Amino acid sequence: MPTRPELVADAAVTVLARDGLRSLTHRAVDAEAALPAGSTSNCFRSRTALLEAVVDRLEELDRAAITAGPPPDPTSMPALAAYLSGNVRLMTSRRHVRTTRARLVLLLDETAGPAMEEGHRRFLGMLEAMLAQGGHPTPGPTARAVSDLLDGALMHAASVRSRTIDVAELSAAVERLLA
Repeated sequence: MPTRPELVADAAVTVLARDGLRSLTHRAVDAEAALPAGSTSNCFRSRTALLEAVVDRLEELDRAAITAGPPPDPTSMPALAAYLSGNVRLMTSRRHVRTTRARLVLLLDETAGPAMEEGHRRFLGMLEAMLAQGGHPTPGPTARAVSDLLDGALMHAASVRSRTIDVAELSAAVERLLA
């Protein structure tokens, strides 16, 4: 059973993904979570605190989703490319698109920017470590290029309703960057 702060953060993610940043208010989150008025404010006193909770919750949910399966073999660039592409597909699936849309909304917000940057740095560090472990000659620049490609694919799939992720096609593009 989720804690009250998790329940509030999940409701805030839903409000953000469905209605946008301007609609993210303590009152809207209370209503979405079916909680008494003031409940969100009791958990997160300010809008900044609420945004930070949303960023933390998004990262927690994303980490749980992408680590649910077996880790990739970092010595196999095709396996790593397929793993990363599969995760993009997962993040745009019906089950996870809400969190992806909320993250994209937050990327455009100046107040959430620092927290979002920190999460992005953690992802880049993880990817760079995988590449280094696999013996890639330029793990830093390659991790950034791959991240940019994956972020673009994620944004298009989450924002253009007719766009779906072709894992094989995306995997081939990732492999070209890893080569």
